Amino acid sequence: MRHHVLMTIWLALGMLSAAGCTGQGQRFDGDRVTAPLGTISIYQLAGSLGMDVAAESPCGATLRDSANTVMIYPDPDGQAYVNGVPVGRPGGIKLVGDTLFVPRATAEAIRPALARGARRPMTPARPVRSARPVRLGRVVIDPGHGGQDPGAISVLGTHEKSIVLAASLTAAAALEDGGGEVLLTRGDDRYVPLNDRAEFSNRSRADLFVSIHADSAENASACGFTIYVARSCSDESLRLAEAIERRMNALGIASRGIRRADYRVLVRTNCPAVLVELGYLSNRGEAARLARREYRDALAGAVAAGVLDHLRGR
Repeated sequence: MRHHVLMTIWLALGMLSAAGCTGQGQRFDGDRVTAPLGTISIYQLAGSLGMDVAAESPCGATLRDSANTVMIYPDPDGQAYVNGVPVGRPGGIKLVGDTLFVPRATAEAIRPALARGARRPMTPARPVRSARPVRLGRVVIDPGHGGQDPGAISVLGTHEKSIVLAASLTAAAALEDGGGEVLLTRGDDRYVPLNDRAEFSNRSRADLFVSIHADSAENASACGFTIYVARSCSDESLRLAEAIERRMNALGIASRGIRRADYRVLVRTNCPAVLVELGYLSNRGEAARLARREYRDALAGAVAAGVLDHLRGR
């Protein structure tokens, strides 16, 4: 009887989530969110479980694979359900902007509660044909900004959107040549909303996500590249960042290190993800170098080499 009541409540909540509630479809244009400490996003959770985010709204989210349905509802009565049964302690599930974050303890309680069965692997099996080389992995390259969003404008008047698109196309070509399968969130000067970039990566079943940007600061002397991962990133995200940093360091360029920040494109992707800032457009010398094709190509080649090193397990 108790199980029947729980199942009825769970199904009713699921109908509410599917129907949506006030605020569904809202767009949040800020490039960062502030994830509560000790939490991971539902996209990071789905990726770690080999599941898909089948539905999301301010009311809650639904994660699915072939054997399980996980439903997650935010506070004030936050609770996660696995196949109709509550798991983990209630509370602590926060909606920040348009993204749900789950306490790590709740995430850890979900995994053993999942029914065994054929779940979606992180990288779906793809047929191998003798006429084509075996691909190392599927990588989404995300050139920042675009269209009506120029990004940072350098002291020389060049736009971040143009610099990072050129670098991204070069990196994509180098990855393809090295045996990677590459998809771009944009291949020309168009505007793509931040959430759509992450959704594209998730739909594509990407193995890795690399967002490419150029930085700006009030301090005109600031220079060097920076690599970002989410504050609650996976170990693999950190290893990917380290592989790219090693290759970029080999160019003799100043490194500002690997930093943690909850950029929207990092917390809403369900695969290992990094964001690379190639340099500072607010620095006159660095802006001039980034405007030169040879310099951009060297940076893009280093990013691609780092990704390939990671895919090859180096």
